[in-house]
Amino acid sequence: MKKTKVIFIAIILSLSNIAEVISKEKNTDDIVYQKLISELRCMVCQNQNLAESEAPLAIDLKNKVMEMIKDGKGEEYIKNHLSERYSSFIYINHPLSFKIVFYG
Repeated sequence: MKKTKVIFIAIILSLSNIAEVISKEKNTDDIVYQKLISELRCMVCQNQNLAESEAPLAIDLKNKVMEMIKDGKGEEYIKNHLSERYSSFIYINHPLSFKIVFYG
């Protein structure tokens, strides 16, 4: 009987540790997601970030960002991927480049 109690307690403790790890991972993903959608521009609205926009493209981009985060892609990978597809204009505070300065 004593062995059963010890095993039962060990199982409960390990399950709570697993739940804690999953919770921390989820919180980290949410933080990265919120950071990214606040830094990325809605390509339809152009003066709003993805977090503020409800345009269909913005919703698609938010879903894509979340999907990439869940797939384990890092913040830099996601930024580079979207920048390659939409140019550096996808960033709300996009870096100036020779092309933007001289060619619009």
